[in-house]
Amino acid sequence: MILFLCKRFAGLIALLIVLSTLVFFFTRSLPGDVAALYVGGNAKPEQIERARIELGLDKPLYVQYQRYMVRLLHGDMGTSLRTHRPVFQDLLEKIPMSFEIVLWALLIATLGGLFFGVLAAYFEGSLIDEIIKWFTSAAVSVPIFFLALLLQLFFFNYLGWFPLQGRMDSILEFTNPIQNITGFSMIDTLISKNFPAFFNVTWHMVLPVVSLLVAPLGVIARLTRTSLLDVMEQDYILAARASGISESVLFFYYGLRNALSPVLTVIGMTVAVILMMTFYVEMIFNWPGIGYYSLAAIMNLDYTAIMGVTLMISAVYVIANTLMDILRRAVDPRIK
Repeated sequence: MILFLCKRFAGLIALLIVLSTLVFFFTRSLPGDVAALYVGGNAKPEQIERARIELGLDKPLYVQYQRYMVRLLHGDMGTSLRTHRPVFQDLLEKIPMSFEIVLWALLIATLGGLFFGVLAAYFEGSLIDEIIKWFTSAAVSVPIFFLALLLQLFFFNYLGWFPLQGRMDSILEFTNPIQNITGFSMIDTLISKNFPAFFNVTWHMVLPVVSLLVAPLGVIARLTRTSLLDVMEQDYILAARASGISESVLFFYYGLRNALSPVLTVIGMTVAVILMMTFYVEMIFNWPGIGYYSLAAIMNLDYTAIMGVTLMISAVYVIANTLMDILRRAVDPRIK
């Protein structure tokens, strides 16, 4: 296991270096005068030239790349051309707001997908199996933006059960402001015992989280069912059944454990899917996270912010898949 972890860690570092290099050269190929964007409108030529020197754009490309990698190793992603603040500081403020709904969506999608997948496989061919297969097919097929708008229309416009958008009610932002401790609204409100804000934030979070989790839940459930049924047809399961081992032990102990390996791989890939879908969700629900920050960066050709967001999402995806590989190795020692 130690050798396995060392190999994975070395591969993770190498992949992050490659991603950083690709992101750097891709953003440098974007059109537009970066120095002029940094200074702002009605900038004079001498101001643009000073900005170009300040940003290091007067240096050759390989020197810019060298400086970028050295700064990146020290946690410096550069200065945003739009906010004139360190990109890392901007991301620290926005990432928790996005990760709060992403983590909830991933957790519920994983647990729900495993539950419905196991339930469908256990009752294979029954009405329960048919209902779950129909639901998961519909969940995978519905576009995320359409589902989000449909939830708004039904639960806000018709029923009035949930708020339309935003992180919390505007009145509570003045009467019960959230004290920024960790950046995660639910945790910060609990730590500061700001219970009115806690329940309000939780209520606002329901529809965005549901919008994010439906499609991944369908994928995980269908793969769990397929993998589990395939394992239950293996020769060693048939031999164990012939030796008198109970069906429940075969199904939940031997079958489920061996069926988890491909499911864990898909869960790792689901992280990237949810991260990409959160951009749509944040736009529709006016959620002040990384999606809004990224859109503003793209609209203003803020290449340093674009690099920071792209690198952050890539790093999260790579780390998540590495963790899933480690879990797969722990669940199935046959994986080398």
